[in-house]
Parts: sequence; structure tokens; C-alpha cells
Amino acid sequence: MLMSFLLIDSCSLDEEILDELTDNAVTSDPNLLPSVMAAPIGQLRGLWMRESVWGFQEATSDELCFPTRGSDWFDGGVWQADYLHEWTPQHRDVVATWNALNTAISLCNISLLNLGVETATDEEYLKTYRAQAKFLRAFYEYNMYDLYRKYPVRDPFNLDFSIPPTIFEGNDGFYRMVSIVKSVLPYMKERNAASGAEDYKVAGYGEPTSDAGLMLLAKLYINKEVYTGISGWDSCLIYLNQIIDLGNYGLANNYFNMFKVDNDVNYKAADDEAIFVAVLDDNDDYGLDDKVVWATPTFHYAQTLGGAASNWNGCMAPGQYLEDVWVNGTDTAKDSRWVDSSIYSYSAVVLGFNYGQQYDVSGDSLFDRSGAPLFFTFDWSLDASNESMGVRVYKYPIRETPVNIKRTPNDFLIWRYADVILMKAECLARTGDLAGAKTLVNELRTKRKAPELSTLELEDILAERGRELFWEGHRRQDMIRFGTFLLPKDEKAEASPSTAILLPIPQSAIDGMGGILTQNPGY
Repeated sequence: MLMSFLLIDSCSLDEEILDELTDNAVTSDPNLLPSVMAAPIGQLRGLWMRESVWGFQEATSDELCFPTRGSDWFDGGVWQADYLHEWTPQHRDVVATWNALNTAISLCNISLLNLGVETATDEEYLKTYRAQAKFLRAFYEYNMYDLYRKYPVRDPFNLDFSIPPTIFEGNDGFYRMVSIVKSVLPYMKERNAASGAEDYKVAGYGEPTSDAGLMLLAKLYINKEVYTGISGWDSCLIYLNQIIDLGNYGLANNYFNMFKVDNDVNYKAADDEAIFVAVLDDNDDYGLDDKVVWATPTFHYAQTLGGAASNWNGCMAPGQYLEDVWVNGTDTAKDSRWVDSSIYSYSAVVLGFNYGQQYDVSGDSLFDRSGAPLFFTFDWSLDASNESMGVRVYKYPIRETPVNIKRTPNDFLIWRYADVILMKAECLARTGDLAGAKTLVNELRTKRKAPELSTLELEDILAERGRELFWEGHRRQDMIRFGTFLLPKDEKAEASPSTAILLPIPQSAIDGMGGILTQNPGY
């Protein structure tokens, strides 16, 4: 914990980070505040990768897998362990994700330390930036709590690191986060601040806003029954309705336009869905080269996509998910989320789901390294897939002429408006209003050119979330909430034990905290 508290991530940031900051300097010069917040905001970028939070929310679910292909993608068994729910406390990404979230929490504490001790005479701009730091800390704690159900808390103003942090878990951990987010909401920056508002209250693109605060509360309450055993549907609806009533967002007119290159141009458009984003730029080296990329881990070695130097032929969408959620759940000939060919002319792949014979940009058939036709199939094997097996998914495309193929030119959408609509539908369904839920789901389906549902049951909302939010980092949490996460799936023949709901605590963390941190059951 001492190391992670003192560690400043090597990622470079858009804002200049000064060599030395003190609370006196910060409180006397508001121009320093963006620099104070640069590091904790910058930590958002590294969570949405295959070996961190995104990977655990997706590669453990039914909608994504990294199958072993000959000698490729075994990596010590980490991907098979994810799919089969057979982690150990030494699992590479269990450890790395815990450390990444601890680092992010620690950087929030450093920002709070630099902002100084709160006083009754604080300037309003200090309250705003403290709120931002506390919200980000709660967001990182929420991700740690969701995966491990525990998170460490340290007083940022107590620099005696011989004193161990307090470990929050269970109900205490849940209500602490709720209390903190509620307390900072009135002071957070606003997406659409009132005319004449002070500059410090007006959020810039990529900064967390009060809307993101409402969304974090909604996420906590929609999962409250999983977290505490007591449902929170009515409370969740309160915060969802507040987001809807703001009128700041609309369902995207073009589904894949949300994820396109330089998607920041959508900001504040009438159909802008982005509530909370991680800002990325292919001109900048964040220390994440080859990590936060989407085409490279997915497509075959022979597919250049018009500019990729080399792909790794890895992750794919399992056949059972494709059949249950897509083929049997919508009209794939009409549903705009299934396939979009707008980039095909220069990439020879589609946005959405790529299957069947693959071609190059000249229209010539591609072949795998053995000389067999490169034909992506619904069939696959966890430990013995050949090079062609598996439908390949593409949501965040590279540039037609890449600036740097190791980086992504697309900002990652952490939370967006369609999720709000589907969460509201779920809360209505769970509280007995299936008609109201169906209206909301059909509103979304109509926007996506999918046929309306004539009837709706609760499980249909999970399927719709699987269509609308595929590969966006929600699926594990959704399946746990709907009671399907532990069930057999495709290449996992047996149900997982109930303890697989949580990841193990890294053994290195337990050993380093002198007994105050205990292992989760089952590990």
C-alpha cells in the first residue's frame, strides 16, 4: 500500500504535471487545479483493456473468450481460468487489476492531500475539485468492490504508512461509497452549467460531472441486492430519472457512430450518449501501447485492416451467446447493431460481428497460415481452436490511415445513455411494471432498427443488454445480477461454485498487509 500510494503512474497526461505541489500553492492558485486532477483522471484509461477491469467483466462472461489456438493465447492458462472461473490468488490479471485500482485510489488521495484539509472557509472552487477527487476515488473503489468485494481506505492526510489502511467490505463498503457520492454531488462540475456559472463549475470534455455521480449511484443501487442482500430498485429509479430529466442525452441515431475514430466530436450533440468517458488519443503515449487497442487482439494475422502491421488472432464471441442473444433474439438482417459495413471498403471487415470467409481490401480470399481458407465460424474450442474458429467482434475501429497502430483514436464510453434506459426498464420489470419496461426496450430497439418485442419478461432485458452493450465491460456484472453467471456455458460444462462471484484477493496483497486483509471464500 505504501508503494502504491507513492507511485505516480508513468502514463503521460494532456495536462502539465508540475514537479512540486503543496496545498498552500494549490489553494492560492486555482490554475494549478487541473494539474492536481490529471493523474487520477488519467487512470481511467488503463482500466478498459483485456488484462484489467474490462477483461474481467468480459472474458469471464458468455460473450467473449480468448481461446487457446495451438501454441497461441495460452499464456500460462490465464484466459482459460477466466472463462472457467478457476482463478487463483496468483493469477496474473487478478494481481495486476488489484494493483491498478489501488494505484488509482492512491492517486486520488494524493490529489486530496494537495488540495489541503477541508475548512469552513474553503473557496467554492476547492469544493468542486475535492468533489471530483472524491468521486473518482469512489468510482475506483466501486470497481474494486464489484470484483473483490473489498477495498482499502486510507486517510490522505495521515502520512504514517506504518498504520495499515482500513479494509471496507460488505454492507459497510457499500454504504460508505453511497454516502460519499451523495455528499459530493452538489459540488461536482456540470455538463451543462447554468448561464453565468463560474468556470470551475463547467466541466470540460472527459471530466467527471454530476451526471456521472448520478450514474454511479444508480449502478450501486441496481446491484445493491447482489452486494448487500437487500434490493435497491426504487432508489436506482430515482437517480436514473434524474439523468433522463436533465435532457442532456439522447439515443444515438447511428449506433456505431458512438465508437468511431475521434468520437469526441459527438460531445453535446442532440444524440450524444456519453455520460462518462476515458479520453484516449493516438497521438499520445500513455504507457498503454498495444494494451488499449481493439483490432489487434481480435483479428487474424493475415488481416491488415488497411493499416495494421500485425494482428494477434485472439478473442472472439462464443457461439452460444451469438445464437441465444442475437440469432434467436433479433432480426440480424435489420438490427443495426449486428453488422455495419461503413468501413469495409478500406478495412475489409465490418463493425459488429465478422463471420464467414474473410477477404483482403482487393476482394481476394484470405487464408490461414496452414493454407486453409480463413473462414470465421460460430464453432470454437476453449483449448484447441484453430486459426479460423470464432466470430470476431469490432466496435472501436482504427483510423483508415493509422497514426500509431499501437494506440486507439477512440475514447472509451464507460457509461452511456442506452444503459440508463435499459437499467430503468430492468428496475420497472423487477418492481412489477413489465408494460413500462417493454415500452422502454422497444424505444431502444426501434432506434436500432430491430423489430419491437410483443411480450417482455425480465430475462429479455438481460438479452437486450447483451445486444446493446456487447463488449463494453458490463456483461459479468449483468449476468451476476440476473443469476446466470455461474451456469454452464458453451465450453464450460459444469456450473461454477457460488464463490466464483468474486475474484480472489491477491496473495501478495494479503501477505503485505500483515493479516488485516483476508481471502475471499473458496480460494
